[in-house]
Amino acid sequence: MVASAGLASAFSYRFSDVCAVPAFRQIAVVTLAAILIVIGLPMWLIGAVAAMRAYNRDQLLTSGLYGLVRHPMYAAWIVLILPGIALLTASWPFLLMPVAGYAVFKACIHTEDEYLQNRFGPSYSAYRASVNEIIPIPRMHQRAAAHR
Repeated sequence: MVASAGLASAFSYRFSDVCAVPAFRQIAVVTLAAILIVIGLPMWLIGAVAAMRAYNRDQLLTSGLYGLVRHPMYAAWIVLILPGIALLTASWPFLLMPVAGYAVFKACIHTEDEYLQNRFGPSYSAYRASVNEIIPIPRMHQRAAAHR
């Protein structure tokens, strides 16, 4: 992930005339970028603190941010912070960063999911079935089925 950020940065610097997206320099886009980052950084921090507390208590965390998405720390980076940075840099190679971040997430998250499944069993299965990984879109039909 860091390597791809470095590559995007170097490419954007070396070929700035080709990589620049002038439309991204409009005040509305810059404002959107700032909003994404301002929401994403506290989301990441709150998610990290909550995860550490739950881990120390040996509890499955399913409320707060974790009631919206199973992986709010990853979601903060992939959905909010990286897109915000991409918009602020006004360079199209940085638009690939959220895609790269999601690819890394999908390649690696199975280890965490397996640990949680082994540790919390049916509770984690029910949670996993009712809460999306990183996009906070409610799964109403699955929540209704889980409560039957």
